[in-house]
Amino acid sequence: MSHSATTSGSGSREIAIRNGMLMALLDTVIVSIALVAAHSSVLLADFFKTLIELVAVTLSWLAIRRINRGANQQFEYGMGKMEHLVSLFVGVLMTVCLLLITLNALRNMLVPSHIQGIGILISIGDQIVYSFVNAALWIKNRRAAREGASPLMEAQAKLFLTRMIGNVFILLSLGLSMALKPFAWASYIDPAASLLIGGSILMAAMGLFSTSISNLLDRTIEESDQIVILRELARHFDDYESLHTIRSRRAGTQVFVDILLEFDPEKKVGEVQKAVDEIRRSIEQAIQGSRVTIGLASSAPV
Repeated sequence: MSHSATTSGSGSREIAIRNGMLMALLDTVIVSIALVAAHSSVLLADFFKTLIELVAVTLSWLAIRRINRGANQQFEYGMGKMEHLVSLFVGVLMTVCLLLITLNALRNMLVPSHIQGIGILISIGDQIVYSFVNAALWIKNRRAAREGASPLMEAQAKLFLTRMIGNVFILLSLGLSMALKPFAWASYIDPAASLLIGGSILMAAMGLFSTSISNLLDRTIEESDQIVILRELARHFDDYESLHTIRSRRAGTQVFVDILLEFDPEKKVGEVQKAVDEIRRSIEQAIQGSRVTIGLASSAPV
């Protein structure tokens, strides 16, 4: 994986997160106006949710900027783990959001009241628009996460998915509350929808915690990747004399592979270097995010 490719990928991710941050900022402003102009527990929950999500997206943008600076200066060690730490913090923010929504919903279930105010119409328009906006951002970030194996972009994709689900639930809640207003039990639709939003955030946060904590720990690579390494070495079997050792580990999204090979002492340096480059290139292309180092062993016992 070339340094220029890594830098280019990080730059595109920064642009994607920045655009998401700006859209989240606009959404927060609109939701704030709707909250002031209406009486609705869902709108209060929506305000807390969008505010915390804005903070999460902003932190992600600051993190990717820091990663890009590190990559440009070739200080790459630990940058992958920084992505996972930010992803973990996003999960913490989502948990705080869940608690706020749940407490607010329970309070309004104990003292139910019908929604009212011009802010309801403002919010309905906002939910319709941002359902499409967040759906588009979710698809874009999910594609970037798959292409670059980035936990930060994966966290963003999950965040925008929960935002889209929240938009749909809030829209349905407001529509049903207005349509069924003559019925007394309709006042419970508002807080009940808040709990459903909280449930979607809970599921996303649990998945985010699981992925981030797992990837923060150094561990051996998967058996499937080990088989890939052996397969690529077998393809180049005629290029070297014998295989001495293979050491590998996964740190975050990065896979580090150290291979010790013995070559024919009669071969020229240029031929050995060509074989080493081909083997390294084939493994790095087969295993996404891998860094392969090939050492030369002598015929003497190691």
